Amino acid sequence: MSEPTRKLAAIVFTDIVGFTKLTADDQSKASSLLKQQRELLKPIVVSFNGKWVKEIGDGLLLIFDTVTDAVKCSIKIQEETKKVDDLDLRIGIHQGEILLEENDVIGDDVNVAARIEPFAASGGIAITNKVHDAIIREKEFETKYLGKPKLKGVGQKVEVYCITSHGLPETDLSKVSAKMEREGIQWNIFSVTGAVLTVIGVLFWINISFLGIGIANEGNTLSIAILPFENKGSDQDDFYAYGISSDLISDITSSGLIRVASLGDIEKLDYNQISNSELSNKLFVRYVAKGTLWKMDSIFQLSMEIFDTELSKVVYSNRWQTNWKDLAIIKDDLSKNILESLKIEVVEDVEALLSESDPAAYEYYLRAKHQYKKRNNTDDTEIAQGLLEKAIDLDSNLVEARLLLGNTYRDWSDYDEALNIYKKARFLSERLGDKKKIVDCNSSISTVFWMKGELDSILSYHKNSYQISTEMNNKYYISQSLNNIGWSYLRKSEYDSTIIYFEHALELFRELDDKEGIGQAYSSMGTAYSFLGNNQKAIQYKKESLEIYKEVGDKGKLSWSYLTVGWEYNQDEDYENAIQNFEKALELAEELDDKNRISAIHYNLAYSYTIKEDYARALEAYDISAKISEELGDKNMVGYIMKDMGSLYYKKMDLDNAFNYFSKSNKILLEVGNKHGISRSLIQMGDVYSLIGKYNEALEYYSNALEMNNGERRFIMTTYYRLGKVWFYKENKSKALEHFENYLDLRKEILEENIGLSTLTLISLTYKQVGKEYDVQEIDRLISESDEISYSTHFLLYKLLNDSDHLNKAYDKTQEKAEKMENELKEKFFSYPIPKQIKDYHSSINS
Repeated sequence: MSEPTRKLAAIVFTDIVGFTKLTADDQSKASSLLKQQRELLKPIVVSFNGKWVKEIGDGLLLIFDTVTDAVKCSIKIQEETKKVDDLDLRIGIHQGEILLEENDVIGDDVNVAARIEPFAASGGIAITNKVHDAIIREKEFETKYLGKPKLKGVGQKVEVYCITSHGLPETDLSKVSAKMEREGIQWNIFSVTGAVLTVIGVLFWINISFLGIGIANEGNTLSIAILPFENKGSDQDDFYAYGISSDLISDITSSGLIRVASLGDIEKLDYNQISNSELSNKLFVRYVAKGTLWKMDSIFQLSMEIFDTELSKVVYSNRWQTNWKDLAIIKDDLSKNILESLKIEVVEDVEALLSESDPAAYEYYLRAKHQYKKRNNTDDTEIAQGLLEKAIDLDSNLVEARLLLGNTYRDWSDYDEALNIYKKARFLSERLGDKKKIVDCNSSISTVFWMKGELDSILSYHKNSYQISTEMNNKYYISQSLNNIGWSYLRKSEYDSTIIYFEHALELFRELDDKEGIGQAYSSMGTAYSFLGNNQKAIQYKKESLEIYKEVGDKGKLSWSYLTVGWEYNQDEDYENAIQNFEKALELAEELDDKNRISAIHYNLAYSYTIKEDYARALEAYDISAKISEELGDKNMVGYIMKDMGSLYYKKMDLDNAFNYFSKSNKILLEVGNKHGISRSLIQMGDVYSLIGKYNEALEYYSNALEMNNGERRFIMTTYYRLGKVWFYKENKSKALEHFENYLDLRKEILEENIGLSTLTLISLTYKQVGKEYDVQEIDRLISESDEISYSTHFLLYKLLNDSDHLNKAYDKTQEKAEKMENELKEKFFSYPIPKQIKDYHSSINS
């Protein structure tokens, strides 16, 4: 065997983007692509005096005597591969010393070259500073500095550039999986607040933040389904199998290192009766983990095996026999064994602190988890709470039990108690140094602040989670945190930031090949565009989410997706399509016996029926929703149902019943501390007073609603409009103008769509009265495009345009509306200011 030869060389690494996914989708096509790459590129390498060292999977290792040959050959390769479908290459080039050993090359500089390639864009070329220094004097080459890569164990200075000439794409660092060292001032996205956080500013801070985040390439994403343990013992021990399996799935998922099929996805399959390959196809995973559990007195026997469906063999198998008191530790060992068996480098120990839980405490926790999952009423919840309290009494550091206990109170709408429990759990997590638990606690705390309307607190906790997730380099938590931050900005009506964070979350979910996450992100994007007034785009995103969940086959998420699509159709005033989607959602929810979902679907169905003026079916749906929510102890949901039942009676012009239900809603929501709901019920009570001409009372309710709100700019905007409207009818033109202009200023900041006809008409009439110009042409355009104009808007148009045709239409519409009312309500209706004025004006003109 000859001695290795040492020499200086330009080292080139290539990689086919998305090749692993292509292999999974079509193995024969992937194999054909490798052959095509070989036949196309070998002659090119030879023509530039290069050596084809070897093929490494779908990648190539090439060496050249000169940097110029290596660079020019790489450019030629990128030019030629553009012509071939799916042959999208990333190329990295480094210059250094190598050892030629038979048909291979080795050395530290070979490793550097391999670790530079990920910094190239798809179709692009990344180079180190040594290559850059060699070509920079040649005018034909243009480059861009990217930064200093994090290369552990490399003593030499390494900087990365990308070549931007010759039509090559520039690297977008936010899409790069490898890490960069941070340079210069350490900007912090979380220290930038208020007006400084402009659109450009947000983009800048996000890009800086992403330099330090490591994310797996799409092709390298591992995936596993962890099936529920088969209980070989007594039926009464089922809770052990359920609890340990769900905890194990949660542990592996939260590691952020592998995509894990959800328990909901698995439970819908007859997983004990179908093959591993079929499980793999249905759940979109490579690995399948199965286990058994058998409890005999105080001894547990557990077994687990992991099957690799790609290699068609068992890659891990183990058995344990342990005492009851060590069960929690065995569960932790299972987490570690799964990751280690798949050769996943655990940057942070998945269970850094092996559980030292009191065994009885852990058993109480498992029993409670099972009990709460299967609950049907408040009695079941109380049993679960009792079990959790026993668990915490025995082991005060059992954070999981505290979080679940907090959830039970949150679902009862006892937000203060839930918050108290969550904060104690977070304090314990900090004391234990468990970063993942801190993030879990942050998420739970934020759900309470969401209901309490503490918008800045929501954003603060989610940003803290993002920061911690980044420190852990936990891809799962990073993607979830980005999505949650997007929702926080949505609630604050800061839509540019909302879209930016949702898009970044979507990118990460795609990088992770997390189909559920992608579906979640599409749904989030749809909601954002709905708030922006782009209903068609909203529906498009929601339907894409729906298709993802159809593909995944998760009935729970599919039910939710049908519900959100229906909600979008409601916003688009397509009530028939809305009802169809709600009914599909309801069918799935009933199949799953998901009472919370069933309640929510009936609630949304009732809204559609209300708008269609099918009041009997609407009230029936509200009644079903309220009954289920009361059984589950969800006071918050009952409060919203009361509020919307008030809206139903308001639409019927039964204002006494409307005000009564709004008041009931307000009382319930005050009791639970839901500022979001309280502010809405106050607005609706103000609307009743405004309609009947009690303007001082209306102003009081609107002002109280404004004070109750805590930063929801869209809500503030619409409240300004209502205040302006009341001042208009009180004939205080200056006050009306002040509030309308506040409304318009805020609208410019947060919305893109044009102002509606009713709003523009009232504001224009105010402008006319104070001598300001207004846009008659825009009003004419809106009139021509409107399918339906209300009696009050026709009356305002009559006053604005002096067109008696609008007065006649206003009169006709009041008559049509009155015809649908009972006599008592009809008499009241014509006593209200606007209908009365319409009737009087019409009589005077036609007399």
